[in-house]
Amino acid sequence: MPRPAEYDNLIRTGYFHEQPATPGFLAQYLLVADQCLDGARKTEHSTPAYLLAYEGFYQLVQAVLEHHGVRAADRPGHRVVAIQRVCADLQLSPGQQKLVTDAHTRRNETVYRAPLPPVSLAESKAMIQILEAALPLAHKLVAMP
Repeated sequence: MPRPAEYDNLIRTGYFHEQPATPGFLAQYLLVADQCLDGARKTEHSTPAYLLAYEGFYQLVQAVLEHHGVRAADRPGHRVVAIQRVCADLQLSPGQQKLVTDAHTRRNETVYRAPLPPVSLAESKAMIQILEAALPLAHKLVAMP
């Protein structure tokens, strides 16, 4: 199945570049996403659960990009564009997409410059629920059980 035309548009605009699939990468991305979900469910602390759920979701982003033979380019905003594109591919609701992009911004814009702001239990649960919903959708999209 050919990749959606939006991917070619993102290549033309410089957000993605062509990257042939690397054997084993797709399965490893999905495995790590599964493991992150497992870890997020088991931790009692909201911040690590949130970070694990976000990282698990980002592994799904990488899996979908791998499936379509692209990688995010090295330019400002490239990761958030990749996240938004994959959120659309997985048909996440606008609210879910906002939570994921907010999680990305929170993690990316703070952890390299300042401490991570407090994460509520509700926020961590919401991120876990998004990963729980997205995981089977990503498996189906990339045709890996």
